[in-house]
Amino acid sequence: MKVLQDRRLLIFAGKGGVGKTTTSCATALALAKQGRRTLLVTVDPAKRLEDALGLEIGFKETPIQPNLSAMMLDPGSVVTEHFERELPQLKVTEHPMFRYVTDYLPGLNELMAIGKLNDFRREGKYDVIVIDTAPTGHALSFLGVPKAMKELMSEKSLLKWAVRGYTVWQKVSGAAKNVGNVFKKKADRKSGPPDIDFEQVFADIQKEAETIQGFLSDPEHSGLVLVTLPEKLPVEETFDLHRAVTEDLGMHVAHIVVNKVQPDALEGVQAEFDALNGDDTARAAFIQKTAKATGASSPLVEALLRATRFNEIRRTMNLEYIEHLQQGLPGVPLVRVPLFDQDVQGLRRLASFERELFDDANLA
Repeated sequence: MKVLQDRRLLIFAGKGGVGKTTTSCATALALAKQGRRTLLVTVDPAKRLEDALGLEIGFKETPIQPNLSAMMLDPGSVVTEHFERELPQLKVTEHPMFRYVTDYLPGLNELMAIGKLNDFRREGKYDVIVIDTAPTGHALSFLGVPKAMKELMSEKSLLKWAVRGYTVWQKVSGAAKNVGNVFKKKADRKSGPPDIDFEQVFADIQKEAETIQGFLSDPEHSGLVLVTLPEKLPVEETFDLHRAVTEDLGMHVAHIVVNKVQPDALEGVQAEFDALNGDDTARAAFIQKTAKATGASSPLVEALLRATRFNEIRRTMNLEYIEHLQQGLPGVPLVRVPLFDQDVQGLRRLASFERELFDDANLA
């Protein structure tokens, strides 16, 4: 994971339940310890970030420890916040034309949410921003918004011409209304929505989309980390996600984290165990001799051997799926994080996860 330490934007994505939040939190903690001013952000409406950190996180930046703050991002409120800041007097988001267009403009909220993070970056307030995304489908929608928005607002788009047509109609209608009002009392004069240059508003949105897409697809500044489990469905979904982000969105996958790998319970004695487990006579003698020497029952010794064998079967399966990932995605660095004996929640347990995540010995 040390390959990520110079990036300014790190995005963690993957199937639900694979440990994206834990991995993003641990990465943010590591970067903060290195002295990098770090903002950890979640765009997942589920409060997994709070569970992982063991702290209450809101929609404002919350200090966690030196050099680290965290926040939830509400895409729905970001749009209003953006236009109230940029065009406070016009109340753009309350205008019927804006509401009409944005109802048919999927992803505007998400675009503005990414834009807000980009604002943080440009302001120089943080050295790195770490984003914990929602499960795969939502993550793809979130990351694909800049490209989709740019295409929706292109010159060939019907939406672009609809906005342009409304601008013309707005001017003509305003002129006609002014003529009609000349012959009416002031109290009877009609007033409609304020004149807003929506062509310019949406041109600015398109420009922001282009800027964000360029930043997301720049491997020198942004790193996408795919988090998965060493199991059939998560691995298959990782291949699909990799193809979607690289081929469709033009992004670069900087790292793969394989979480919850079965630990090696027989390190250093594997051959001895295999020889014993493969010889029924030797196995029976071992059970009898061990029970007699320790005072334990023979069924207990037998159960311990079965449990160890089950662990080895699971570990072998894990390693096969990891090898499948390496062969299918050659050149993408991969790190294995072992399965912990309890949920990784709270800063103390996150520190243990962090050590495993950044341990060079776990690079596959």
